[in-house]
Amino acid sequence: MKPGIEWLETDGLGGFSSGTESTVRTRRYHALLLSAETPPTGRRVLVNGFDAEIETSEGKRFALTSQRYAPDVVHPDGHARRVAFAVEPWPRWTFRAEDGTEVEHEIVVRRGAPLVAVFFRLARKKAGVRLRVRPFLSGRDYHALHHENGAFRFEPEETRGGGLLFRPYDGVPGVLSRSNGAFERKPTWYRSFLYSEERDRGLDAVEDLASPGELVFDLSAGEAVWVVAADLPEARAEMGELAAENLGRRVRDAERSRRAAFSTPRLRAADAYFVRRGAGRTIVAGYPWFTDWGRDTFIALRGLALSKAGARLDEGKAILLEWAGLVSEGMLPNRFPDAPGEAPEFNSVDASLWFVVAAGDLPMP
Repeated sequence: MKPGIEWLETDGLGGFSSGTESTVRTRRYHALLLSAETPPTGRRVLVNGFDAEIETSEGKRFALTSQRYAPDVVHPDGHARRVAFAVEPWPRWTFRAEDGTEVEHEIVVRRGAPLVAVFFRLARKKAGVRLRVRPFLSGRDYHALHHENGAFRFEPEETRGGGLLFRPYDGVPGVLSRSNGAFERKPTWYRSFLYSEERDRGLDAVEDLASPGELVFDLSAGEAVWVVAADLPEARAEMGELAAENLGRRVRDAERSRRAAFSTPRLRAADAYFVRRGAGRTIVAGYPWFTDWGRDTFIALRGLALSKAGARLDEGKAILLEWAGLVSEGMLPNRFPDAPGEAPEFNSVDASLWFVVAAGDLPMP
Protein backbone atom coordinates (compact mmCIF):
# COMPACT_ATOMS: atom_id res chain seq x y z
CA MET A 1 0.00 0.00 0.00
CA LYS A 2 1.38 3.40 -1.02
CA PRO A 3 0.77 6.28 1.43
CA GLY A 4 0.09 8.73 -1.40
CA ILE A 5 0.37 12.51 -1.19
CA GLU A 6 1.79 14.05 1.96
CA TRP A 7 0.11 17.16 3.37
CA LEU A 8 1.24 19.74 5.93
CA GLU A 9 -0.69 22.63 7.50
CA THR A 10 1.08 25.28 9.63
CA ASP A 11 -0.09 27.35 12.59
CA GLY A 12 2.14 30.43 12.16
CA LEU A 13 3.98 29.68 15.41
CA GLY A 14 6.33 26.96 14.21
CA GLY A 15 3.89 24.12 14.83
CA PHE A 16 2.02 22.13 12.24
CA SER A 17 -0.25 19.21 11.45
CA SER A 18 0.80 16.71 8.81
CA GLY A 19 0.12 13.29 7.38
CA THR A 20 -0.62 11.35 4.21
CA GLU A 21 -3.47 10.88 1.80
CA SER A 22 -3.90 7.26 2.94
CA THR A 23 -4.03 8.37 6.66
CA VAL A 24 -1.04 6.09 7.40
CA ARG A 25 1.64 8.06 9.25
CA THR A 26 5.01 7.32 7.65
CA ARG A 27 7.24 9.81 9.52
CA ARG A 28 7.85 10.63 13.17
CA TYR A 29 6.89 14.18 12.14
CA HIS A 30 3.41 13.18 10.99
CA ALA A 31 1.06 14.34 13.74
CA LEU A 32 -2.34 15.84 14.24
CA LEU A 33 -1.08 18.38 16.81
CA LEU A 34 2.60 19.35 16.81
CA SER A 35 3.10 22.62 18.68
CA ALA A 36 5.95 25.05 19.39
CA GLU A 37 6.14 25.89 23.08
CA THR A 38 8.55 28.80 22.51
CA PRO A 39 7.68 29.83 18.94
CA PRO A 40 9.11 28.75 16.64
CA THR A 41 11.16 26.31 18.76
CA GLY A 42 10.36 23.92 21.59
CA ARG A 43 8.35 21.71 19.25
CA ARG A 44 6.52 18.74 20.71
CA VAL A 45 4.21 16.13 19.29
CA LEU A 46 1.16 16.15 21.55
CA VAL A 47 -1.43 14.26 19.51
CA ASN A 48 0.19 11.89 17.03
CA GLY A 49 -2.98 10.87 15.25
CA PHE A 50 -6.16 8.86 15.66
CA ASP A 51 -8.15 5.88 14.50
CA ALA A 52 -11.70 6.46 13.25
CA GLU A 53 -14.50 4.06 12.39
CA ILE A 54 -18.23 4.18 11.80
CA GLU A 55 -20.91 1.88 13.19
CA THR A 56 -24.24 1.40 11.44
CA SER A 57 -27.62 0.49 12.85
CA GLU A 58 -27.16 -2.99 11.36
CA GLY A 59 -24.19 -3.52 13.67
CA LYS A 60 -21.56 -3.25 10.94
CA ARG A 61 -18.25 -1.46 11.55
CA PHE A 62 -16.13 0.19 8.88
CA ALA A 63 -12.69 1.69 9.55
CA LEU A 64 -11.87 5.07 8.01
CA THR A 65 -8.18 5.24 8.92
CA SER A 66 -5.13 2.97 8.89
CA GLN A 67 -1.87 2.56 10.82
CA ARG A 68 1.31 0.68 10.00
CA TYR A 69 2.68 -1.60 12.72
CA ALA A 70 5.96 -3.53 12.95
CA PRO A 71 7.18 -5.62 11.28
CA ASP A 72 5.10 -4.23 8.35
CA VAL A 73 1.37 -4.68 8.89
CA VAL A 74 -1.25 -2.10 7.88
CA HIS A 75 -4.33 -2.19 10.11
CA PRO A 76 -7.21 -1.47 10.05
CA ASP A 77 -8.23 -1.22 6.40
CA GLY A 78 -9.66 2.30 6.33
CA HIS A 79 -7.36 3.35 3.48
CA ALA A 80 -9.27 0.98 1.20
CA ARG A 81 -12.46 3.04 1.69
CA ARG A 82 -10.91 6.34 0.63
CA VAL A 83 -12.53 7.42 -2.62
CA ALA A 84 -11.42 11.06 -2.80
CA PHE A 85 -8.74 13.33 -1.36
CA ALA A 86 -7.97 17.03 -1.86
CA VAL A 87 -5.50 19.46 -0.31
CA GLU A 88 -7.45 22.64 -1.05
CA PRO A 89 -8.41 24.65 0.87
CA TRP A 90 -7.12 22.14 3.49
CA PRO A 91 -6.89 18.33 3.66
CA ARG A 92 -10.28 16.74 2.85
CA TRP A 93 -11.23 13.09 2.42
CA THR A 94 -14.30 11.16 1.31
CA PHE A 95 -14.74 7.54 2.45
CA ARG A 96 -17.30 5.06 1.16
CA ALA A 97 -18.21 1.96 3.16
CA GLU A 98 -19.30 -1.29 1.54
CA ASP A 99 -22.94 -0.60 2.43
CA GLY A 100 -22.83 2.74 0.57
CA THR A 101 -22.42 5.01 3.60
CA GLU A 102 -20.25 8.00 2.64
CA VAL A 103 -18.35 10.09 5.17
CA GLU A 104 -16.59 13.41 4.50
CA HIS A 105 -13.64 14.36 6.70
CA GLU A 106 -11.49 17.49 6.94
CA ILE A 107 -8.69 18.88 9.12
CA VAL A 108 -8.30 22.64 9.62
CA VAL A 109 -5.34 24.26 11.42
CA ARG A 110 -5.94 27.67 12.98
CA ARG A 111 -3.37 30.31 12.08
CA GLY A 112 -1.95 31.99 15.18
CA ALA A 113 -2.82 29.24 17.67
CA PRO A 114 -1.65 25.65 18.31
CA LEU A 115 -5.14 24.40 17.54
CA VAL A 116 -6.60 21.89 15.07
CA ALA A 117 -10.26 21.34 14.20
CA VAL A 118 -11.32 17.91 12.94
CA PHE A 119 -14.65 17.36 11.18
CA PHE A 120 -16.63 14.31 10.05
CA ARG A 121 -20.06 14.33 8.42
CA LEU A 122 -22.30 12.08 6.37
CA ALA A 123 -22.35 12.93 2.66
CA ARG A 124 -26.02 11.88 2.63
CA LYS A 125 -28.36 11.59 5.57
CA LYS A 126 -28.69 8.13 7.03
CA ALA A 127 -30.14 6.96 10.32
CA GLY A 128 -28.24 5.06 12.96
CA VAL A 129 -24.63 5.94 12.08
CA ARG A 130 -22.15 6.49 14.88
CA LEU A 131 -18.52 7.55 14.68
CA ARG A 132 -15.77 6.43 17.03
CA VAL A 133 -12.47 8.32 17.20
CA ARG A 134 -9.55 7.03 19.28
CA PRO A 135 -6.75 9.62 19.75
CA PHE A 136 -3.08 8.63 20.13
CA LEU A 137 -1.02 10.84 22.48
CA SER A 138 2.66 11.16 23.39
CA GLY A 139 4.06 14.58 24.41
CA ARG A 140 7.50 13.85 22.98
CA ASP A 141 10.12 16.02 21.30
CA TYR A 142 9.33 16.07 17.61
CA HIS A 143 12.69 14.53 16.66
CA ALA A 144 12.31 11.70 19.17
CA LEU A 145 10.16 8.57 19.53
CA HIS A 146 7.86 7.55 22.39
CA HIS A 147 7.69 4.24 24.23
CA GLU A 148 5.39 2.61 26.75
CA ASN A 149 6.10 3.68 30.32
CA GLY A 150 4.41 3.90 33.70
CA ALA A 151 4.63 7.68 34.01
CA PHE A 152 2.04 8.55 31.36
CA ARG A 153 -1.15 9.99 32.90
CA PHE A 154 -4.27 8.78 31.09
CA GLU A 155 -6.96 10.37 33.24
CA PRO A 156 -8.19 13.77 31.95
CA GLU A 157 -9.41 16.78 33.85
CA GLU A 158 -12.69 18.45 32.97
CA THR A 159 -12.50 22.07 31.80
CA ARG A 160 -14.94 24.90 31.37
CA GLY A 161 -16.63 24.86 28.02
CA GLY A 162 -17.40 21.16 28.19
CA GLY A 163 -13.90 19.97 27.33
CA LEU A 164 -11.15 17.75 28.66
CA LEU A 165 -7.54 18.48 29.55
CA PHE A 166 -4.92 15.73 29.34
CA ARG A 167 -1.62 16.27 31.18
CA PRO A 168 0.47 13.28 30.09
CA TYR A 169 3.76 14.37 31.68
CA ASP A 170 5.12 17.10 33.93
CA GLY A 171 6.90 19.83 32.01
CA VAL A 172 4.96 19.15 28.80
CA PRO A 173 2.05 21.29 27.57
CA GLY A 174 -1.29 19.66 28.22
CA VAL A 175 -3.75 18.71 25.50
CA LEU A 176 -7.09 20.51 25.39
CA SER A 177 -9.87 18.52 23.77
CA ARG A 178 -13.38 19.76 23.04
CA SER A 179 -16.00 17.91 21.01
CA ASN A 180 -19.71 17.48 20.49
CA GLY A 181 -19.35 13.77 21.20
CA ALA A 182 -19.14 11.70 24.38
CA PHE A 183 -15.81 10.59 25.81
CA GLU A 184 -15.55 6.95 26.87
CA ARG A 185 -12.57 6.16 29.11
CA LYS A 186 -10.71 3.17 27.67
CA PRO A 187 -7.03 3.75 28.52
CA THR A 188 -4.56 1.52 26.71
CA TRP A 189 -1.21 1.48 24.95
CA TYR A 190 -0.93 0.96 21.20
CA ARG A 191 2.46 -0.61 20.54
CA SER A 192 4.92 -0.76 17.66
CA PHE A 193 3.74 1.87 15.20
CA LEU A 194 6.15 1.67 12.27
CA TYR A 195 7.21 4.77 10.31
CA SER A 196 8.37 3.53 6.92
CA GLU A 197 10.10 6.76 5.84
CA GLU A 198 12.24 6.74 9.00
CA ARG A 199 13.04 3.06 8.49
CA ASP A 200 14.09 3.73 4.91
CA ARG A 201 16.38 6.52 6.13
CA GLY A 202 18.09 4.04 8.46
CA LEU A 203 16.69 5.66 11.60
CA ASP A 204 14.76 4.32 14.59
CA ALA A 205 11.24 3.87 13.28
CA VAL A 206 9.06 2.17 15.92
CA GLU A 207 7.17 3.80 18.76
CA ASP A 208 4.34 3.22 21.25
CA LEU A 209 1.51 5.67 21.83
CA ALA A 210 -1.00 6.12 24.63
CA SER A 211 -4.74 6.27 24.01
CA PRO A 212 -6.93 7.48 26.91
CA GLY A 213 -10.24 6.41 25.32
CA GLU A 214 -12.69 7.06 22.51
CA LEU A 215 -14.83 9.96 21.37
CA VAL A 216 -18.26 8.76 20.24
CA PHE A 217 -20.47 10.84 17.91
CA ASP A 218 -23.95 10.45 16.48
CA LEU A 219 -23.22 11.23 12.83
CA SER A 220 -26.87 10.88 11.90
CA ALA A 221 -27.69 13.85 14.15
CA GLY A 222 -25.15 16.14 12.46
CA GLU A 223 -21.50 16.93 11.87
CA ALA A 224 -18.96 15.57 14.35
CA VAL A 225 -16.60 18.31 15.58
CA TRP A 226 -13.43 17.67 17.55
CA VAL A 227 -11.07 20.52 18.44
CA VAL A 228 -7.70 19.66 19.93
CA ALA A 229 -5.12 22.21 21.09
CA ALA A 230 -1.97 22.65 23.14
CA ASP A 231 -2.64 24.10 26.58
CA LEU A 232 -0.80 27.31 25.73
CA PRO A 233 -2.00 30.95 25.90
CA GLU A 234 -2.79 31.34 22.19
CA ALA A 235 -5.01 28.26 22.15
CA ARG A 236 -6.77 29.08 25.42
CA ALA A 237 -7.61 32.53 24.09
CA GLU A 238 -8.94 31.08 20.82
CA MET A 239 -11.08 28.44 22.51
CA GLY A 240 -12.57 30.54 25.29
CA GLU A 241 -15.66 28.71 26.52
CA LEU A 242 -17.24 28.14 23.13
CA ALA A 243 -19.10 24.90 22.49
CA ALA A 244 -17.33 22.58 20.06
CA GLU A 245 -19.72 23.28 17.17
CA ASN A 246 -19.34 27.05 17.49
CA LEU A 247 -15.59 26.83 17.96
CA GLY A 248 -15.17 24.55 14.95
CA ARG A 249 -17.34 26.79 12.79
CA ARG A 250 -15.36 29.87 13.82
CA VAL A 251 -12.02 28.20 13.03
CA ARG A 252 -13.20 26.98 9.65
CA ASP A 253 -14.81 30.28 8.66
CA ALA A 254 -11.80 32.32 9.79
CA GLU A 255 -9.38 30.11 7.89
CA ARG A 256 -11.51 30.13 4.76
CA SER A 257 -11.54 33.95 4.78
CA ARG A 258 -7.82 34.23 5.55
CA ARG A 259 -6.80 31.86 2.77
CA ALA A 260 -9.14 33.46 0.24
CA ALA A 261 -7.31 36.78 0.72
CA PHE A 262 -4.22 35.47 -1.10
CA SER A 263 -4.31 36.20 -4.81
CA THR A 264 -2.38 33.07 -5.85
CA PRO A 265 -1.70 29.58 -4.40
CA ARG A 266 2.02 30.41 -4.44
CA LEU A 267 1.59 33.41 -2.14
CA ARG A 268 -0.54 31.37 0.22
CA ALA A 269 2.08 28.62 0.29
CA ALA A 270 4.79 31.20 1.02
CA ASP A 271 2.78 32.47 3.97
CA ALA A 272 3.31 29.14 5.76
CA TYR A 273 6.98 30.03 6.27
CA PHE A 274 6.32 33.28 8.14
CA VAL A 275 6.18 32.59 11.87
CA ARG A 276 6.39 34.37 15.17
CA ARG A 277 9.61 34.62 17.16
CA GLY A 278 9.02 36.23 20.55
CA ALA A 279 7.30 39.54 19.88
CA GLY A 280 8.75 39.68 16.36
CA ARG A 281 8.73 37.69 13.14
CA THR A 282 11.02 35.24 11.38
CA ILE A 283 11.03 32.68 8.57
CA VAL A 284 11.15 28.91 9.01
CA ALA A 285 13.90 27.29 6.95
CA GLY A 286 11.81 24.25 6.01
CA TYR A 287 9.21 21.78 7.21
CA PRO A 288 9.12 19.39 8.94
CA TRP A 289 12.69 19.37 10.29
CA PHE A 290 13.90 22.95 10.58
CA THR A 291 13.04 26.01 12.61
CA ASP A 292 14.51 29.39 11.60
CA TRP A 293 18.12 29.42 10.45
CA GLY A 294 19.86 32.77 9.99
CA ARG A 295 21.46 32.10 6.63
CA ASP A 296 18.29 30.55 5.18
CA THR A 297 16.09 33.33 6.54
CA PHE A 298 18.04 36.13 4.87
CA ILE A 299 18.36 34.32 1.55
CA ALA A 300 14.63 33.52 1.44
CA LEU A 301 13.55 36.91 2.78
CA ARG A 302 14.32 38.71 -0.47
CA GLY A 303 11.90 36.62 -2.53
CA LEU A 304 9.27 36.01 0.16
CA ALA A 305 8.89 39.57 1.42
CA LEU A 306 11.06 42.19 -0.27
CA SER A 307 10.45 41.47 -3.95
CA LYS A 308 7.49 42.77 -5.96
CA ALA A 309 6.17 39.21 -6.10
CA GLY A 310 6.31 38.84 -2.32
CA ALA A 311 5.31 42.40 -1.44
CA ARG A 312 5.39 41.95 2.34
CA LEU A 313 7.67 44.85 3.14
CA ASP A 314 6.41 45.50 6.67
CA GLU A 315 7.01 41.88 7.64
CA GLY A 316 10.39 41.89 5.93
CA LYS A 317 11.41 44.93 7.94
CA ALA A 318 10.11 43.37 11.16
CA ILE A 319 12.16 40.23 10.52
CA LEU A 320 15.34 42.22 9.89
CA LEU A 321 14.76 44.22 13.07
CA GLU A 322 14.15 41.05 15.09
CA TRP A 323 17.40 39.51 13.91
CA ALA A 324 19.36 42.77 14.27
CA GLY A 325 18.92 42.48 18.03
CA LEU A 326 20.83 39.18 18.00
CA VAL A 327 24.12 40.53 16.63
CA SER A 328 27.15 39.40 18.64
CA GLU A 329 30.62 40.65 17.71
CA GLY A 330 29.47 41.27 14.16
CA MET A 331 27.95 37.83 13.74
CA LEU A 332 24.38 36.60 13.59
CA PRO A 333 23.26 33.19 14.81
CA ASN A 334 22.66 30.53 12.22
CA ARG A 335 20.52 28.19 14.31
CA PHE A 336 18.37 28.27 17.40
CA PRO A 337 18.25 24.96 19.30
CA ASP A 338 14.80 23.49 19.84
CA ALA A 339 15.21 23.16 23.60
CA PRO A 340 14.20 26.36 25.46
CA GLY A 341 17.07 28.18 27.14
CA GLU A 342 19.88 26.76 25.01
CA ALA A 343 22.26 29.27 23.45
CA PRO A 344 21.96 29.99 19.71
CA GLU A 345 24.71 28.64 17.46
CA PHE A 346 27.00 31.07 15.63
CA ASN A 347 28.28 28.61 13.03
CA SER A 348 27.83 30.31 9.67
CA VAL A 349 30.45 32.50 7.99
CA ASP A 350 27.99 34.24 5.70
CA ALA A 351 24.76 34.68 7.73
CA SER A 352 25.75 38.28 8.55
CA LEU A 353 26.63 38.97 4.92
CA TRP A 354 23.23 37.71 3.72
CA PHE A 355 21.62 39.95 6.34
CA VAL A 356 23.39 42.95 4.81
CA VAL A 357 22.27 41.90 1.31
CA ALA A 358 18.65 41.55 2.48
CA ALA A 359 18.77 44.89 4.30
CA GLY A 360 20.11 46.49 1.15
CA ASP A 361 17.10 45.20 -0.78
CA LEU A 362 14.64 46.77 1.65
CA PRO A 363 13.11 49.73 -0.21
CA MET A 364 13.79 53.09 1.41
CA PRO A 365 10.80 55.35 2.23
